[in-house]
Amino acid sequence: MPQPILPIDEFLALSTEEQVEKLKQWKMDYTLKDIRDAWGFKHSAQYYMLLKKLRIYERVVNKSDKFSPEQLLASRGAAEAYTAAPYAAGGRTAPEDQFGYELNVTLSGPELAEKLERLAYFLKGEHKTVSIKLSIIASGTSPSDEDGMDS
Repeated sequence: MPQPILPIDEFLALSTEEQVEKLKQWKMDYTLKDIRDAWGFKHSAQYYMLLKKLRIYERVVNKSDKFSPEQLLASRGAAEAYTAAPYAAGGRTAPEDQFGYELNVTLSGPELAEKLERLAYFLKGEHKTVSIKLSIIASGTSPSDEDGMDS
């Protein structure tokens, strides 16, 4: 019989070793979605970032399941447009308690809105100061231009 998933408050009260053991057991008995739901997490990124903050990520996550911050923003077929910045450029990885994102891609308005909403949801859990550079420029033609209609 599987061990029940503890509420997040009870889990956080456990020692590091107990946290690692519980998560390893739960991963065998439950899906990530089950754990996320039990803890009230909307996105898997929240789960992975919690593990990083607790400094148990490397001990719990299987190599094939590794989460990288750019996956939070990855879209279908356009993952190469996203990198973890500024660390990616220097071949370094971000320290465990820091993160960096860079988005350099052309998307439709609704696609961009979805990416920004997911990023905003993630940032609601961050209590440190965040610096941002944001540039949004309309590109290409609008749907009315493609119909041959004049504006």
